[in-house]
Amino acid sequence: MKQPNVLLVDDDRNFLRVLTYHVREFGFHATPASSGKEALERLGEEKIDLVVTDLKMPEMDGIQLLAAIRENFPSLPVIVLTAHGSIDKAVEAIKLGAFDFLTKPFEKEEIHQTMVNALRMADLLLENRELSRAVSRKFEFDGLVGSSKKIREVFEMAQQLAQVNTTVLIQGESGTGKELLARAIHYNSSRCKRPFIVINCGALPESLIESELFGHRKGAFTGAVSDKKGKFEVADSGTVLLDEVAELPLNMQVRLLRVLQQKEIDVVGDPRPRKVDVRVIAAANRDLRTLTAEGRFREDLYYRLSVAPLYMPPLRERREDIPLLVHHFLRNLAERFGKEVTIQPEAMSELQGYDWPGNVRELENIVERLMVFNKTGVIEVGDLPPHLLRANRSVGFGNVVMKLPEDGFSLEELEKNLLYEALRRHGWNQSKAARYLGITRNTLIYRMQKFGLREQGRE
Repeated sequence: MKQPNVLLVDDDRNFLRVLTYHVREFGFHATPASSGKEALERLGEEKIDLVVTDLKMPEMDGIQLLAAIRENFPSLPVIVLTAHGSIDKAVEAIKLGAFDFLTKPFEKEEIHQTMVNALRMADLLLENRELSRAVSRKFEFDGLVGSSKKIREVFEMAQQLAQVNTTVLIQGESGTGKELLARAIHYNSSRCKRPFIVINCGALPESLIESELFGHRKGAFTGAVSDKKGKFEVADSGTVLLDEVAELPLNMQVRLLRVLQQKEIDVVGDPRPRKVDVRVIAAANRDLRTLTAEGRFREDLYYRLSVAPLYMPPLRERREDIPLLVHHFLRNLAERFGKEVTIQPEAMSELQGYDWPGNVRELENIVERLMVFNKTGVIEVGDLPPHLLRANRSVGFGNVVMKLPEDGFSLEELEKNLLYEALRRHGWNQSKAARYLGITRNTLIYRMQKFGLREQGRE
C-alpha cells in the first residue's frame, strides 16, 4: 500500500526536524517545509495527502496558507498547530476548513491519531465522490435503456459531450429517443441548472418562426401587443434543442447560422442585436447530408451543427435491447398502474422479431397497451396485436416466395405496402428507397402521392 505523503510546515527548524522524525516513525512519508511559500511550492511539485502546519509563521502564516490550499486543493485535509495563546486563530482555521487543530506541546500519540483520522476522513470523502460519480454514470442516461454495442457507443459519446460546450447534431429515425438523449446531455452538463428549451421546428407556422425563436418588440407587427422573449433568450445560459431542424425554412437557417457564429439574436422590431449564451443541440429524422446535397439545407449550417454528430440507431438494429426495454417499461408502469405483469418468453420472441418502424416510442406504447388490458399478470403471445406476430407478417420482395390467396388480392395494396416497406427500411430517405426499388426518385414521389404515403407523425 502506498505511504501517505504528509507535508509538514513550521519555521522552527528544530521542531520541524523532530516532527519529521516522528511522522516517519508512524510509517508515513514526510515532506518538510520551513515556510508557507515553500509549502506551496511542494504542493505544486508533489502529490500531498495531508498538510500539518504551524499557525504562527513570518511572511505567510498558517491561516493564509490554509486559504491558499482551500482555493487550489479544496479536498486536501489540513491540521493546524497552535500555541496556547492562539485559540481564536485556531477556531478561525476550523471555520476556513481545517480538519483539526492541536495545541503545542502535544503528545506524539495525539498527533499520530489526529493524522490517522484526517487521512481516513479524506479517504472516505474520496470514496464517496467516486461512488457518487459511479451512480451518476449508471443512472444519468436512465431513460435511454440498452446494452447493445451500438447504443453503448452512443451513451459513451454523449457522456463525453456533456462535459464540453459544443454544438451537437443527433440524427435518427422518429421514436429512437433523440430528445431523451439531448435532455441527458443537458442535465449532465455545466448548464444543468439553466433552462432546457425544446423547439419543434416542424410544428411552427412559417409566419411565426422568427418571433417564436428570437422574440419581438411591442408594435413590431399587427398583433404584437406587448414585448415577447423568444425561445433563445428564455434559454440564455442553458440549452436549446432544435427538433426536426431539417424543417426550418432556408431564410431562417441563415438567421440560425448567425446565432451560432455571433452568439447574438435579432429581436423583431428591435434594431439592436442581443447577446445570448446558448448551447444548441439539433435533432433530425432525415439525413441532413442528403438534404444539403439536394439544396434543401444550407451547407454552412450543416457543418456548423454537425461539429459533434450522434446517430441514434433504430430498434431493429439493436434487437437485443428489446427485452431490457420491455422490462424497463413494465417496471415503470407497475408503479403507475399498481400491478405487476410479466411476459412469456414466446411473446418476447415475437416482439424481438418485429421491425418496429416507430422504434422505442412504438414499443413503449405497445407495452403500455398490453399492461392496461392484462388481467392474468402474464403477457402471452395471444395478447399481442396481430400485426406483431410473425405468422401475420408478409413480404413481397427479394427471394421470398409468396403464396397467393385463393380469393385474390389487391395489386395496388401490394404496391402500396412495398413502397411503405422500402421507405421505412431506409428511414424515409426517398433517394435510397428509390434505388432499392429500382425506380427514379420522381417516380417514387409520384407513387407516394398516389397512395398518400407519409412518414408517421408528419403531416
